[in-house]
Amino acid sequence: MGILLRGTAAAVVFLVTTGPAAAQATAPAGRWSVVHDDRRDSYEAVTVTPGGAVWVAGTRRPAGGSTGAEPLLLKGGRSTFTRVTGPGFAVKRLASASDTRVWAFGASRYARWDGKHWQVKRWSHGRVDRAYAIGKNLWVIEDSSTFPPAGKAGWKARSTLRLLTGSVWRKVRTPIVVKGLDGKWAAGSVRGTAALARWTGTAWRAVALPALPAAHAGQISELTDVAVDGETGRVMAVGWAAWPCGDAKRSFCGETLLLSGYLGGFTFEVRGEPGFQPRAQAEPDGRGGAFVVYDAKGGGSAFLHIGTDGVEPGVFPAPPGRQASVRDLAIQPESGSVWAAGGARSGRGGVIWSYRR
Repeated sequence: MGILLRGTAAAVVFLVTTGPAAAQATAPAGRWSVVHDDRRDSYEAVTVTPGGAVWVAGTRRPAGGSTGAEPLLLKGGRSTFTRVTGPGFAVKRLASASDTRVWAFGASRYARWDGKHWQVKRWSHGRVDRAYAIGKNLWVIEDSSTFPPAGKAGWKARSTLRLLTGSVWRKVRTPIVVKGLDGKWAAGSVRGTAALARWTGTAWRAVALPALPAAHAGQISELTDVAVDGETGRVMAVGWAAWPCGDAKRSFCGETLLLSGYLGGFTFEVRGEPGFQPRAQAEPDGRGGAFVVYDAKGGGSAFLHIGTDGVEPGVFPAPPGRQASVRDLAIQPESGSVWAAGGARSGRGGVIWSYRR
């Protein structure tokens, strides 16, 4: 029997306020704006190098009404983006450590840009869901499972974490099922309970977290992503809690979890809105807070901004007459500019957003 997620007054599934108040409730020192829009495109991944180069990967429909889509790679910044030579395959994930160390991952190949050429290699592991260049380390999270709104019973959190060591992708043991990374921190779960882990430089170690503020019979929970402020070390994570409810045997209610704090002192906040969000992403805002991005009810993308004094909701602007969903986030810590890329749910119409202080 499938799993059915149901909303209640206290646990609303995919609900967000979309009126004028929500649209204006962005972070006070800046705003999100559409900087690039192309109806031919659909964007999947974005990365920003320390030098400020913004790379966006996706697909483009051929001219002349031909069927199918071709791989696309854009490079730019501010409001100007130009098509550049790609690695020769459809890119699903991007990561960068410098202008001469940009990585692109596809289904069966991956490549590194050395400043002049793409060096392409075979990828013989699982599906790459996330890719991170953190310091000297290149990490990927592969074959990550997502708690489904209507999926099979007996769901279990799964993922594999790999680290590039020399020219070998080594599987790394972790005390938690990892769903997101930032800095030395990993977010995920342990035996159905939200969890964090920290990288010591040689191994991952689980970190003690407080109990969730509210518990329900049969409840499971998970952190889906983590964002770390580079200056203060503040850790912010997003996740969900779900529990059986209603008459159906596999019916679940759910809510959003927000976690923040420092090593040795974390706190949870439970939010009935926006409700159960199994794919929410988090990215630092460059000034002590973070953005949490998710698909809004009815289409488009919305966000929660975790500030130093509280949490504010907002919605991403979209081109007139369209609904565009954010599919990836990236930050340039040096400037504090945050970038987002995505497209219409139909797959037609690519949009790039920028947030500037």
